[in-house]
Amino acid sequence: MIHNVFFNTLEKKLALIVVLCISFFYLLPYIIFGQNSIITIHDNLDGIIPYYKMHHDNGLFFRFDVPSKGFSEMSIVYYPLVGFHFQSILYLLFSDFVAFTLSYYFSFLFSSISMYILLKKVLRFSSTLSIFTAICYAILPVVPVWNISVSTLPLIIAIFIHFASRNDNAFSWKTLLLLFFPFFSFFASVGIFVLGFWFLGLVILGIKNKKININLLVGFIVLCIGYVLADLQNFYLMFVLKTPLNRHAFAMHPSDKLAQIKIFMNTFYTHIGHGYYHATSFQQKIIIPTAFLVSVFCLTIFFRKIKEQSGIITTRIKKATAETDFMIKLLFLLEFIIFIFSCITALYTSGLLNGFIIKYIPLLDGFDWGRVFIFNRVLWPIIFAICLQIILKINLDHLFIKKTKNPHFLFCVGLLIFCQVAYTALSPVYYNDQIKTWFNEIIIKTNIAKKIRPNTNFDKFISYREFFAKDFFEKIKKDISYSDERVVAFGYHPSVLMYNGFNTIDGYNSVYPLSYMKQFRALIAPELEVNQLAREYYDSWGGRMYLYNSDLSFEPTRNKNTLPIKLNIDMEVFRNDFDGKYILSRAEISNSDILGLDLVNRYYDEKSIYTIFLYKTAEKIYEKGSKL
Repeated sequence: MIHNVFFNTLEKKLALIVVLCISFFYLLPYIIFGQNSIITIHDNLDGIIPYYKMHHDNGLFFRFDVPSKGFSEMSIVYYPLVGFHFQSILYLLFSDFVAFTLSYYFSFLFSSISMYILLKKVLRFSSTLSIFTAICYAILPVVPVWNISVSTLPLIIAIFIHFASRNDNAFSWKTLLLLFFPFFSFFASVGIFVLGFWFLGLVILGIKNKKININLLVGFIVLCIGYVLADLQNFYLMFVLKTPLNRHAFAMHPSDKLAQIKIFMNTFYTHIGHGYYHATSFQQKIIIPTAFLVSVFCLTIFFRKIKEQSGIITTRIKKATAETDFMIKLLFLLEFIIFIFSCITALYTSGLLNGFIIKYIPLLDGFDWGRVFIFNRVLWPIIFAICLQIILKINLDHLFIKKTKNPHFLFCVGLLIFCQVAYTALSPVYYNDQIKTWFNEIIIKTNIAKKIRPNTNFDKFISYREFFAKDFFEKIKKDISYSDERVVAFGYHPSVLMYNGFNTIDGYNSVYPLSYMKQFRALIAPELEVNQLAREYYDSWGGRMYLYNSDLSFEPTRNKNTLPIKLNIDMEVFRNDFDGKYILSRAEISNSDILGLDLVNRYYDEKSIYTIFLYKTAEKIYEKGSKL
């Protein structure tokens, strides 16, 4: 007895130390290095953060259908991710980087607590195993705008199971608290699937029990009300304005069936093996091999039980299934669900069901129903926890699963957890920014990297501060006495200008009027005529309204030695349709005279990654139809 208490206490202390070390690794960079931290630009700094900043600076939070300071003062209805949500409150109350940091910290906390509740309170795993699995889930990288939404998914699953498993059907007032859940979630990315699966579970349980679970029914209604309130802009856009959007012009799927099948297979493999980069699950190296070996072991036991039973084969299978542990059944069920979700995602990406959706479910046309893959991110850690628990109870001598833990496999389980955490933490993928920041501050800035590999360029990381270059662009605004004139960026992300208070006509927006997409296309039509890649990219989606150029990338770089570049745009559209005045270019525009542009100044700062050539439209007004 004393021996067991000692080891339980030691186990808890070790768990606490490990959790603290992992937490410090993930939480300290933003505190220590601040805006010098390396933050992923893709689908983050290039769009959503400037949206929040623009809303904060202009008092647009929690207002409705009013002009913004972007995309020709487009209504804030077309910034659907900046709705009535918890994240919006953070960006309303704090500066952008502080709000970004707090959002990440809350996401880390919510992920840990939500997964712990699901594993410990609902599935009845041990405290230590629940804690470590919760940490494995919490450290998974995710696109920041989704982080709070994804972090609370285990919690809503736990709530559903709680109400579904109640023996009595008495109404519980706690279901009314679900009204607040959508304010920590986004309808388009997560909410629609939460409602869909909740309703599906309600129907299945109703058929099975021959009665409706009142708490699940009320919970569903309350969740619907909550999502309508939290994402009111989305519903106003869909059911009131009914504005044709750029998403209806999506043409991202090939028409050839063989090409579609190939994409289906590649996408399916990616989601099973790696997970999607927006919400990756890091299952390939540790979890999948572990799940495979445990599944084979469990199948071996199952077939052995079938062989030991008497009667016909169906009777023996039923008896063996009845004797199989619940956790083993759950393991195979979750693996099957992941298979189905990956198939659904692959079907969306390949476009194999595109014609069917347009004809029979037009409401889903333009909606990414393939985002169901987000649930795989929750299911893989649960599978990992189940496998670890099974490993702890394996008896190899007699080939069965024991009721109690096997201390001989304790080290093996600990090693697997350590490897999974290390695999996740040390992979420099999208949104896994802590390892990049530590590496940048400790290895690159101290010149250790160049001493080890002198011929390698280690300057690829761009920090939050460097990307937005606030002081640099503030100087430009001050020099020209800027007062909301419409501008456009050339050779870098327009989000940099939006972040710094410029009224941009270009930028990154995945949901906006189709008419604006066509209007902007008229502006960049001269470039699209000679640039096939840009033409196919823009016409199939239109999310990035950029001044494209085959010789000048918009991706951030420290290289300031750019050659003069020819800019292909329709200046008549820029002047008359957009009322454009300034072009802030990363390179000198070689045909500025032909375009009717005057070089105001060249801005250079040794500390900045940008060199900006500021052009202003010439005073001469060209007659309609004249060639530039």
